Amino acid sequence: MKQNFLIGLFVVQVLVIALFLLTQSGGVRSPEAFLDFDAASVDRFVIAGKDESIELTKDGEQWVLPDGNPADVEKVERVIGKLADIGADWPVATTQSAAKRFEVTQASFQKQISIYSGENMLADLYLGTSPSFRRVHARQVNDGDIYSIEFSNFEVGTSLSGWLDRNLLQPSGSIQSFERVGAYKLVKEEGKWTTESDTELDESKVRSYMDRFESLSVFELSDNELAEATSTTQFAIEDDQGFFLLTIYHFDVADAWVAVSDRRGSQYGVATYIGSQLIKDLTDLSPDIEVDVESDSESDDDMEEILIETD
Repeated sequence: MKQNFLIGLFVVQVLVIALFLLTQSGGVRSPEAFLDFDAASVDRFVIAGKDESIELTKDGEQWVLPDGNPADVEKVERVIGKLADIGADWPVATTQSAAKRFEVTQASFQKQISIYSGENMLADLYLGTSPSFRRVHARQVNDGDIYSIEFSNFEVGTSLSGWLDRNLLQPSGSIQSFERVGAYKLVKEEGKWTTESDTELDESKVRSYMDRFESLSVFELSDNELAEATSTTQFAIEDDQGFFLLTIYHFDVADAWVAVSDRRGSQYGVATYIGSQLIKDLTDLSPDIEVDVESDSESDDDMEEILIETD
């Protein structure tokens, strides 16, 4: 009986202590922020890998790559916002040997991310090995604690193409006039497309063709030798900002397509399924030729009569 009383007393004491600790902590403990910075204040974002690094800077509302090309604003701000909001529970390790094993040291890391506002460094961290899917070991440069955070090294690549704004060759607004240089010119008048030669056009075909340019997407910075292109096609396009010249190069080797605009200073790879749809003749934009089935049938009947008479 006495033993049961002591066990009951012990259980009560444990419950009281647990309740006290819970009250003091303000409730169930939630993960604290791993980093402490305001995502809106960031204007420089540096990612270093083992062999290369990349620095993205903010110019007004636009993020810019080191070569001057526009970066994918949505992607940059999504990654920065994710880092700002990421939570971290208890450290998974604190020793120097663990830091080496998890590859979060100055001498051995998989990625180092440095985040700035002006000259002020807001965050500096190492990313290392992955303990599980979509998680990575992370350590702040000036802190010995190592955490497992919900992030991935693949989200912070160091190639220019990986951060490139894929829509950078799209016209500004809708296309007003369109010329395939040396072949034909289309003009939109009162919402309807016409040609200088008054060739009849299929409005839906033209609209679909213009959509391919207005939604043009690139996937990389290209290093193809343009002089080696199998074919070259130029388009003079008028949009809300005026005229620009877009040149499409096709290489039979690997069926590669490259686009160059006089509004940009680089050349860009275009996916084959996109590039192959950019080159159309005027006949491709004309109405389909209707076949008079009844006339053909009558001709066949006439031919049968002639054969019968001949026999």
